[in-house]
Amino acid sequence: MKKNRILFILDSLGQGGAQRQASTVAGLLKQNGYDVIVLCYSPQNFFQPMLEEFGVPIIWMLEKRPLFRILKVRRYVRSGGFSAVISFLQTENIINLLTAVGGKKWRVICGERSSKENTFKTRKIKIVGYLLRYADYMVCNSENARLMWRRHYPQYESKYKVIYNSVHINATSSDYKPLKDEKLHVIIAASYQYLKNPVGMIEGINLLEKEDRQHLIVNWYGRREVVKGDTRAFDEARALINKYQLNDVIRLNEEHADILDLMKKADTVALFSKLEGLPNCICEAMTLGKPVIMTRVSDYEVLVDEGNGILCDWDNPLSIASAFTIMLNKNYQQLIVMGDNSRKKASSLFSENEVISKWEELIK
Repeated sequence: MKKNRILFILDSLGQGGAQRQASTVAGLLKQNGYDVIVLCYSPQNFFQPMLEEFGVPIIWMLEKRPLFRILKVRRYVRSGGFSAVISFLQTENIINLLTAVGGKKWRVICGERSSKENTFKTRKIKIVGYLLRYADYMVCNSENARLMWRRHYPQYESKYKVIYNSVHINATSSDYKPLKDEKLHVIIAASYQYLKNPVGMIEGINLLEKEDRQHLIVNWYGRREVVKGDTRAFDEARALINKYQLNDVIRLNEEHADILDLMKKADTVALFSKLEGLPNCICEAMTLGKPVIMTRVSDYEVLVDEGNGILCDWDNPLSIASAFTIMLNKNYQQLIVMGDNSRKKASSLFSENEVISKWEELIK
C-alpha cells in the first residue's frame, strides 16, 4: 500500500457546502504532501478549477445506475492502495462504507453534514447507522451534530469526531468604519424561510424603543424561494414590515454574489434561526472580525460569548429585542474589541492549519 494515498468520494463538484469543504480539505492535504485523488460520479464541476490549482486529479466515474456505481467504486477502492477513503454526505457515506464490507486495510472516514433530528428518521441515515460498524471515524462539523449521533447510535461513540469547517477569506482592504451615519448596520445572510426566522426578528425589532430603531439598519440577503413557488416567509415578513412601518429600518434584499464584501462593511452579523448545522455566515463573520448576534443553535456555546457577541432565543421576540438593544448600546471602541475577539476565536477554530491538522490525525 502506498503511504498517505487518500481518496475522496463525492457525488459531484457542484456548488454546495459539502463539496466546497471536501475540495478544500483535499487541496490542503495535497499541499501537505499527501497523494490525493477525488472521485465523482456526477458531472457538475464548479470546484474543478480549485482542485486543479491544488494539483489534485479527478476521477469522473459517471454512472447513473446506483448498483453499478457502488460496484465500480468498490472495485476502484479495493484495488487502489489507499491509506484512507473519505466521503461527505449520506449517499457517498453509504458507498464508502460498502467498499469496506469483506475486510479492509485502509481507514474509512465518513463526513456528517445533517445535524437535524428529523434526518435521523430517513432511510439513508438508518442505512449509514447500520453500516457504521465498518467506519473508523464519523467526522461531524459541529459538537451539536456529534451529540445527535451519539444519542441515536451510542454504540459508536468512540468513532465520532468534531472538525469545524475551514473558513478561508482573502485579506482585502475595506472601507469599514463602525457606526457609519451614527447607525448600527446589521447584515443577515440567510434564505427567506420560517426556519431562519425573519418573522421573529421583525417582531423583536418592533419591540425596540423608537429612538433605538432610529439608530438601526438591518439588511437581510437571501433567496425568496427555497422550495419553488413558496415565498410565504418572505411575503409575511414584508407584510409585517409594512404593518409596523419599519421600512426605514429593515430591508429585504435578494441574495448577493459577494456577501462577504457586504459583511466587511457591516457593524455586526446576525442569525435568528430555529435550527442550524454549523452556521457558515457566523463563522465567516467571525473570521472577518465582526461582532455577532446569534440564537442558541448549533455550537453557540463555542462560537459566541460576551466578549464577541450576543445570544438570544429564536422564539422570544423580547429576547431578540434585548440582543439588539445591547448591541445598539456598544460604542465605536467596544465594537472594535468585540470584532477582534471574534477574529481570535475564529483563528483557533476555523483556520486552515487547525482544521487540516485534525484531519491528518485521523488519517495517520
